[in-house]
Amino acid sequence: MFQKFKFYLMSIVISSMLGGIIIGANFLVHNIYNLVAGKEYHFNMWSSIIIFSVVFISGFSYALKKGPDIFVND
Repeated sequence: MFQKFKFYLMSIVISSMLGGIIIGANFLVHNIYNLVAGKEYHFNMWSSIIIFSVVFISGFSYALKKGPDIFVND
């Protein structure tokens, strides 16, 4: 029981971290591009929400598909 809960919790945490890293990279790329182009940066929240949702759902479904053995380092 605890092992299954730990697997789901780890899957959620890792998927969230992956989504956060990709959103951060997206933010940096757009910020640097607008700085070089001389434009004012406008943060679009909807694109970040969509990117995070896609990455989170795909990462979580991948972890569920692979099962608890994905976290075992043999």
